[in-house]
Amino acid sequence: MSIEIDPWGGFPAINTEVPTTLEGYQAEVLAGKTYITAEMFAAVGYTVEYIETGSWLGDQLKAAELAEHGLPCYLKLDDAWEYSLKTPQELEAAIAELSTENLESAAKEQYWNKFPNRLKGVDEMLKTPEIEWLVQDKVHSTGLFQLYGASYAGKTLITIDLVMSWCAGLDNWQGYHLNNGGEPQEALYIAAEGGAAVSVHVDAWIKYHRVDKARLAGLKFLDGGDGDHVFLSVGKKAEAVPENDSWDRLFKEVVEAGINPSLVVFDTQIDIAPGVDENSNTDMVGILREIKRKADSAGFMAMVIHHTGHDGSRERGASGMKGKCDAQARLEVIGKDTGQAKLTWTKVKGRECPKDIISYHIQGSRLLPDLDSEGAVCVPISNLDASKTYTTSEHQLAKQMTNALSIKGKLSAVKLSEEIGVGRNTVKFKEMIDALLTSKQITITGKGPTLAYELAPNFHDDTLS
Repeated sequence: MSIEIDPWGGFPAINTEVPTTLEGYQAEVLAGKTYITAEMFAAVGYTVEYIETGSWLGDQLKAAELAEHGLPCYLKLDDAWEYSLKTPQELEAAIAELSTENLESAAKEQYWNKFPNRLKGVDEMLKTPEIEWLVQDKVHSTGLFQLYGASYAGKTLITIDLVMSWCAGLDNWQGYHLNNGGEPQEALYIAAEGGAAVSVHVDAWIKYHRVDKARLAGLKFLDGGDGDHVFLSVGKKAEAVPENDSWDRLFKEVVEAGINPSLVVFDTQIDIAPGVDENSNTDMVGILREIKRKADSAGFMAMVIHHTGHDGSRERGASGMKGKCDAQARLEVIGKDTGQAKLTWTKVKGRECPKDIISYHIQGSRLLPDLDSEGAVCVPISNLDASKTYTTSEHQLAKQMTNALSIKGKLSAVKLSEEIGVGRNTVKFKEMIDALLTSKQITITGKGPTLAYELAPNFHDDTLS
């Protein structure tokens, strides 16, 4: 509704007798009275709010410009006797502000409904549930687990052992409890190198453990031996991923297969990220961050298989990778040409880093004549007669060490070497410590300057007799 106002009628006089009808208002305008009040606008169907400006305007020309746009003037009551008119700019700003407030209010409500506030108070933090484990106190049920080791150390073998033990519903893996309730589970193994190198070990595992293949129905493989891959594109130098090798395609295949994997293995880590710089924290942490994000959001444990660096003491490449992992373990061979290996834990988030280790012997049909398979399996060393691997001199050294620990209790490497008269930096001292730890005859207590060795709780002297 356009309100005609005479812009040249002079400054409005104060008039307490305000017209209350449209006709009365029009009569006042026709009579040349140019004052405008909220009550007048109300009489012609407008609701006008007071907006305080603290200024005296009274510009009839401004009021006329507003009227030409069909807009009422917002008024400010400076005091009991004075009215002031708003300029078009002030009016538009006021309307915009009002609209913005309404929109912001609606937008905020919509946002918080979609994304509830994630911040917790102390009481809520105390209600946070306990950590859920896939491998009790070692590997979480969701997140990122990196296993690394030297080439030919048997990384794929021990990984197959874990995955198939989990999927078959076995209650333990290499002596560690599996939280699967004894029921078959679902998993996905992305075998980048794949082919016979994997299938023969799968065959050996089934035959060695005498597991019905029906219990492994939830285990699926993406076999790189067939030229099938999945790639992630992360990092500045990352290559574009073709649709046939995309994560989206793999996701659709998993859904089509009717499984909801609780464990997904990426063997190896570098094969899922072509073109990235292994030594770049930006690239490699970015890759692991993306894998962990997918795992956390979908509720599975992502296990990545990686290699050691040149000196074998840590994972190859960027130093920041360990920080992204929820759990991390290092695989090492024991001795030379022994066929033995051990897995040492280097990180378990939410727990003190475990001091115990997994130690096993890689055995095939040569050592297991009844296996009837070209593959190999990981047999825990605790299940073998450990003394058979000792020469006469090694057996004597083992007896000396365990006798000293039996008499003295806990001993540091320095004290133990003094007790038996063998230098702690010699190869035979270090290898025998390794062997006794691997066969679970001694354990480590303390760390750093307080690190010491003691007999394992289940040690029996006849083990070395």
